[in-house]
Amino acid sequence: MTQRILVALSLLVMAVSIGGYLWQSKKIAQRQASQTTLDRVSDKSDPIVSQSTSEPRLAQIDRVGPQNTVEIVPIQNLSQRVVPTALQNPLPVPAGSPLASTPDGILRYKAILSFVNDIKVVAQTDGIILDILVDEGSLVSKDSTMIQIDNRLANAEKEVAVRELESAKLKAEDESQIKFSAASYEVATSVFNRSQDLYVKGVEPQDDWEKKRLEKIKAGFQIDVSKREQMINQAAVGVNEAKLNASMVQLELRTIKAPFSGVVASMQKERYDWVKAGEEIMRLVSLDKFRVKGTVRISDSPNTLEGAKARVIIPVGAGQVEQIDGVVGFVSPESQGSGARDDGTQEYTVWVEIPNKQVGGKYLFRGTMDAVVEITPNR
Repeated sequence: MTQRILVALSLLVMAVSIGGYLWQSKKIAQRQASQTTLDRVSDKSDPIVSQSTSEPRLAQIDRVGPQNTVEIVPIQNLSQRVVPTALQNPLPVPAGSPLASTPDGILRYKAILSFVNDIKVVAQTDGIILDILVDEGSLVSKDSTMIQIDNRLANAEKEVAVRELESAKLKAEDESQIKFSAASYEVATSVFNRSQDLYVKGVEPQDDWEKKRLEKIKAGFQIDVSKREQMINQAAVGVNEAKLNASMVQLELRTIKAPFSGVVASMQKERYDWVKAGEEIMRLVSLDKFRVKGTVRISDSPNTLEGAKARVIIPVGAGQVEQIDGVVGFVSPESQGSGARDDGTQEYTVWVEIPNKQVGGKYLFRGTMDAVVEITPNR
């Protein structure tokens, strides 16, 4: 049995060896045939192949067709410089220039509308927000209450200050001590006068006379002390009035009112949130007027722009625009950038203040809207 297995394994090894030999012989024959074909092609008088070695190198690409032919295809020299295609200006405005000048000398530039009154309403003291009387988009009038912060402790301090002030006023109005001191002085004077008569007659000893004289002097000083105490009580009234004013200020700090008429642009806090002094609660903007800000490029002095006539053109939708006349209200005291450019021009930030318009009881212009400003420089 073992001999049969060994014989079978030997036959299997021989078969594998013969198969490998035949496969390797076939591959060698195919390589020789391919090399012969390449040699034939290289012997042809192709102008591309006959170029000197200094010409661009050719790459050979095998293209297997029905007759298994090989073609030589030239590849562009890799050392050639590639020149990028220049991009055209995608915007219909002069490239790199924020300003266009018309033939009649009018300066035109693009700008945006910015709020004149735009503030962050912050908490003026620490506490819990007890009530919020406005919301985003709410119209508020000047001095109207918007936020109420916890004021219970401030109210209690106010009540204490009120009671202390009342007490101080009562003390300041009380003149009984002064009257008593004056009466005491009269009595002491009368006693001293009688003692003086007796002392002169030799009836009363000198020690008793001196005691009565001292009592009279003391009563006179007591009048001055009573008057001084009265002045102190009157000064205490002023101190307590100041305390009451301080408590009123604490109450006002916890009641946030609108500093101007406007619109609530955003809310950062909600009811019952804890806030610290200086922390933003909301943003309030005014839509009454805007500043149209932009940058102009001029070659003349910027003084020609100050107070110059301007026209603001604002797109309002549906292909319509609004035009408002005004004057240049501000020209930056310094030019933008590092100075004059190659063309001798400089850039300056300017703005024109314009009023808002109302259509159907609603404001037409909003913040950050695009606009075009035309300025006629002063000559």
